[in-house]
Amino acid sequence: MELALFAEHRFAFFFWAKWTRKLFSQDRIGAPPALVTLDWHQDLAWPTKSEKSWLRKLDLSSNQDVSLYSWGSLSPINDTHIMAAAYLNLIGNIYVHCRQGDSDDRWEDKKFKDRYGNVHLVKKFKGYDAREAYLIQAEESNVYFDIDLDFFTIQNPLNGKGKNFTYLKNEIIKKMLRVNRPLIQWIFQRLCGFTIATEPEHTGGLSRSNRLLELINKIYFSPSLFSNYIEQWKRSCHWKHLPCV
Repeated sequence: MELALFAEHRFAFFFWAKWTRKLFSQDRIGAPPALVTLDWHQDLAWPTKSEKSWLRKLDLSSNQDVSLYSWGSLSPINDTHIMAAAYLNLIGNIYVHCRQGDSDDRWEDKKFKDRYGNVHLVKKFKGYDAREAYLIQAEESNVYFDIDLDFFTIQNPLNGKGKNFTYLKNEIIKKMLRVNRPLIQWIFQRLCGFTIATEPEHTGGLSRSNRLLELINKIYFSPSLFSNYIEQWKRSCHWKHLPCV
């Protein structure tokens, strides 16, 4: 199981493509993992006719082609990567806990048909408790966990909310993400990959983004992500809730 860390959220597409291809090649899954994401934005722009054509031509077996597509062809405002991945059946059902959505229809459940005819549920949640209650009853076997750090902002001037950045309190974030939380246990029992977008511009700057990342680092990893020499990473850093092997 891998963790991927990057600045702009659209680069998650590369890792979902890589991981799903590997999981299928190893016969570890029968369907792509569901996506459970935390994000200020919904990031659910459906692919246009032209984008669908580009996606159908994309060589998923080439990491180079997929990385270039993630960088150059997915929207630079980082709102097309989820549905692009769904269109190629790289992810399954989609569960988004977000803050964006000024009208009721923005919160309605949707169903999306991919290029192969598979139907993906797209479900959005305004609150953590509702998401937890729903997901721990959901029949999902595999999950990608995805966090955009701007989720932890409340007022966010770049998103049209307020004049200054405000943030969830650290204790609220820790309570939400702690490993003994029922939803987090549910996710980790099914986890196939973990993506984190730092998005420093949308979190109030690099320093604030790094502080939010450090909270996650302390909650889940010991001693720290990427500690010591890279060739020793697997020995020097491990998930806190799993034994170090």
